[in-house]
Amino acid sequence: MMDLQSVTHLRPALAVMLLAGVFRTLPAQEAGDAGASQAAAAGFSAAMGVGAVTMDGQTWTQISLRPEIPIGKLGLALDLTLYFDEEGNVRSQDWDEPRDIIDKIYYVRWGHRGDPVYVKAGALDNVSLGYGILVRNYANSIEYPSVRRVGAEFDLRIGRPQIEGFLANFREIDEPGLLGLRGSYPVLGKLRLGAGLVYDGNLYAGMRDADDDGVPDELDRFPDHSDHTEWQLWDDLQDGMDPGLWERLRESPSYPGDDWLAGGPADYSDAQESIQAYSFDISYELLPKLDIYLQWAMFNSYGSGYAPGLVYRPFNWLTMGAEYRVWGEEFIGEFFDSSYDLERVFFLDDGLGGGLLLTKKSLLEGAPAMNGWFADARMNIFNILKVYAAYNTMKPTGGGEDWNSLWGSAGLNLARIPKLSELSVYYRQIGVESLFKLKTESTVHGYKLGYEISPGVDLRLHWRTTYVDANGDGEIRGDAEQNRTFAVETVFRLGG
Repeated sequence: MMDLQSVTHLRPALAVMLLAGVFRTLPAQEAGDAGASQAAAAGFSAAMGVGAVTMDGQTWTQISLRPEIPIGKLGLALDLTLYFDEEGNVRSQDWDEPRDIIDKIYYVRWGHRGDPVYVKAGALDNVSLGYGILVRNYANSIEYPSVRRVGAEFDLRIGRPQIEGFLANFREIDEPGLLGLRGSYPVLGKLRLGAGLVYDGNLYAGMRDADDDGVPDELDRFPDHSDHTEWQLWDDLQDGMDPGLWERLRESPSYPGDDWLAGGPADYSDAQESIQAYSFDISYELLPKLDIYLQWAMFNSYGSGYAPGLVYRPFNWLTMGAEYRVWGEEFIGEFFDSSYDLERVFFLDDGLGGGLLLTKKSLLEGAPAMNGWFADARMNIFNILKVYAAYNTMKPTGGGEDWNSLWGSAGLNLARIPKLSELSVYYRQIGVESLFKLKTESTVHGYKLGYEISPGVDLRLHWRTTYVDANGDGEIRGDAEQNRTFAVETVFRLGG
């Protein structure tokens, strides 16, 4: 069995090495509440897109229509997408079951965040509970469109109490899957108390298993059909075949190997592992638009952490926050973050042709105690320039490598600039020892450009760069260790 403490050290790279999936889904995420607000202001609107997308290792031509229909406080966003293979055949599995109709609804909402009643069902793009010590920026749309999850979130502020919560995926409601709930109440003047619960009934439900045989894709010897059926076939052959003939068969290219035949398929069909965490917070409005708070959280059977902080909103266009974080042993703050569904269950290669399927819960085991600072700022300048920046630095209390992270993004609203429809940039680097080392396996950066090629028709370009230490020397050098991707989509704007 591998040392799970070594797995913990993989988390910095693991958490962001997978962020390539995040930026594949950015167009879908950007069609969230901001898009709903614009649609509500302008009436019915829709975007039609033509492009390419990779799903299940295959490239498909994509033609999509994404209308947003506001009816008072009610908003409905649809995703009517067809995927064609190289022979012109439609991807049939998107249309062959009654439940596929649900997948065509991107979201349904009532109200907007900050309203007395806000409810949204479908794709969740940015969910946080309280001040974010457990749940910050969670998105069930992280792998959209290759993986579609239909969830729900709500925020009720009727009178003095506030109740907020979310369910990540209705298809896992029997487990249940990931869900969270938090309530808060002003107990004395401007002093407010809050408490929350987050629960995931089975992290293994996030396992990738294309042929649904209980064997994860990373260990699947026969991805097109059941490994168990194949194993039984080979086992029967071994028992009933002439020994000489069997030895010749063992030398054939189709032979799956002695280790596999002796040990059998790695069956995770009955794998179960849940996780539960609690949070408490107290906040006070020290000055108009300035709140101070203290939040604390604990994982059941693991560690705890806390963070005092403040949030300042001096203007409608500017929000700033800072907190000092004290994470105890076997505690990871913001555990349920934007990449949670990517990390929920992951494969750790042993370098010998096998490996382990582990859950994110295993990262808590051996996680060191850490202290440090987090600060972020969000600006919307005259609704022309939107900027977000965040910085986190953590230092293990028992010695070891620092944990530094940096996020940044900026985008222009180009509605008044002829021909240009989008211009944005982003940069992410998470869990590195030094931020001055800009090229690491956790670095993701890119930019997007939208250009109006004719009235109502946009050409959208997306450049993205990630890095991999291919030779394992700890340094990123040359083009061989850079992964550059370029995506093009033609979007037809209808209505609005």
